[in-house]
Amino acid sequence: MQSVHFFCGDSTGFYLVILVLLLVILHIWKKLAARILWKLYTRKLPMLSRVRQCTWCKANIRGYDHHCPAFGTCIGQKNHRLFMALLTGFVVAESTYTMCSTKYITRCISSGTIRSENPVSLNIVISTTLFSILQVLWQIVFLMWHIYCICFNIKTDEWINWKKYPEFQMKEQPRSDSEVKFVNPYDKGMLCNIREFLKPE
Repeated sequence: MQSVHFFCGDSTGFYLVILVLLLVILHIWKKLAARILWKLYTRKLPMLSRVRQCTWCKANIRGYDHHCPAFGTCIGQKNHRLFMALLTGFVVAESTYTMCSTKYITRCISSGTIRSENPVSLNIVISTTLFSILQVLWQIVFLMWHIYCICFNIKTDEWINWKKYPEFQMKEQPRSDSEVKFVNPYDKGMLCNIREFLKPE
């Protein structure tokens, strides 16, 4: 009886409990409505079928590839070409720096001027060269991955999470217990895929 009196006697506490319940119900309703609308839109409008939600920034991005922490934004259809140009530029710049600094270090070693050089500047050159080598190593792999994805018209998110998207799933046999295999419905051949990347619809 005291607990009932506690909630009913103090009107502020009662209204606070009602407000929290309403907020929880509103939040659940909002998520449910968003899912229903999303399913309806992707069935009715095929152009929205490749719109994906970024798990980092919760934005819906057309042609979503991945969230890039280095650029602080999602990479999608609108900025994928710019991302590839910047990534290529970084690889070229860091490779050039690595070659030039390696040439400088070998010239200092072969001419015997390594002892007369300023040790701080030489240490900076050596450490930045090592950093550039590490950067180039992972960036070349990353660039090759994105070139592969462009050639086969698949996004990084779709490749990693293909089991979440029904258009990438194909059952070997109609039975429900058969194994699901990956199939890419967007692959139109390498030349068409590259053309679509360079000139999206």
